[in-house]
Amino acid sequence: MRTPTEIEKRLLQAQQEILDCSEIAVERSVTGDLGETFTEAPALFSYLPDWQGVQLGNRLCAGSPRISELANFWHYGQASDATKISGEFRVTDLFTALLKNPPDLAWSGSTDEERDFFTQWRVIDDTPLSAMGQLAAIRIQPEVDPLEIWYYDMELTSTETRARQYVPLDLTYIEYLEQLAITKGTLGWQYLFTDEVMLGHPDFEDVRNQLTAMLELFPRLFPAWDYTELTRRLEARL
Repeated sequence: MRTPTEIEKRLLQAQQEILDCSEIAVERSVTGDLGETFTEAPALFSYLPDWQGVQLGNRLCAGSPRISELANFWHYGQASDATKISGEFRVTDLFTALLKNPPDLAWSGSTDEERDFFTQWRVIDDTPLSAMGQLAAIRIQPEVDPLEIWYYDMELTSTETRARQYVPLDLTYIEYLEQLAITKGTLGWQYLFTDEVMLGHPDFEDVRNQLTAMLELFPRLFPAWDYTELTRRLEARL
């Protein structure tokens, strides 16, 4: 078995920390196999019409984890606890994710522009077991580097302040995975990396409480990680 890359080490460490923490209840955990590393995109992409001009650069390819699947669904605390936290993530090898169909997010009220926009998405992280309707996607566009990362939350349009269910994230693909390792997939952590949502609004009370509890508890549960920047981001969005 080959030696894990730096991002793979971070993700595998986060996975193991969840499993080793006696205060966390894990409902499902999958740690897949490591595949061959790439310094450039597989040759297949150069032959596919939809990928002409798409920038899959060396930095992205070499820095992407080559794990068949890494997934976890966990809880901390009881339903009545103010500090109850839940988390879920499911990530796969990037190139496998890129070759899958776009997520089926359009509905009868979607505009043609929005439908076309969703065809550019490829899911890099989702929450199938918690059924929260949340996912993160990388947007496939020619001549764009780095590729954009977007977050979809089906509950967003139930708020008074939102007219759409998705927001852009101020993260590259590799940065997304680095923050996933730090947050352990705490539901809603992605809102710390968008300026389109103010977490101090009453509509985001549940998300705000989860993230506040995470930043109070995780420095104790996972002392190997630095939560200073995430705390600053939460404060800036209240």
